[in-house]
Amino acid sequence: MTEQTHTAELPTIENQATTTIQVACPSADEVNVTYSPTVDRSGISDNAELVLREICSKACIRSATISSGVRSVESQAKAMYENAQKTGVPSQRTLYGHIADRVLDAYEQGVAQHKDAAQIQADMAEQINAAGPGNISHHISQGPAVSTFDVAPSSIVGDDAKKRFVREVLADARVQRFFQPPNDPGYHLEVTN
Repeated sequence: MTEQTHTAELPTIENQATTTIQVACPSADEVNVTYSPTVDRSGISDNAELVLREICSKACIRSATISSGVRSVESQAKAMYENAQKTGVPSQRTLYGHIADRVLDAYEQGVAQHKDAAQIQADMAEQINAAGPGNISHHISQGPAVSTFDVAPSSIVGDDAKKRFVREVLADARVQRFFQPPNDPGYHLEVTN
């Protein structure tokens, strides 16, 4: 792989010439991919991690953190519960589509009935199972053909880096599906294995 560089102009001081610097981008092998402690890595293939490293290299990003991988039905219900609390039910309906209406209805009913979080999440999990877990989220139904994972936006430092990351994800044909903030709390990638 040829070395990539990015050029940046430094701010000038009055009566001084513009200074330009070049920064070498990391190779894919030099990109540091870390995993949040709670991530189930079993459904994230080595190839999927390599795709992420190559995307980061092309975007001149030195590190990224995978914040979510394979989920159980219960952990999916918890994620949807937490996201509904943070971003509201309408945003979750937009993200998941009509197939998740009953899951989110269970959330709204539980809140209205003043149920505790554990009971609401159990009701949501029941609805996920009724709809078919793989119909709700590919985090649940990882198969041998695709790895589904989220990258923490906080691990991509700086607005310019985030823009470069999104650009490279969208340009990579190995990424089958991609969701990003504000529609999704993380950078959600579904990568061909």
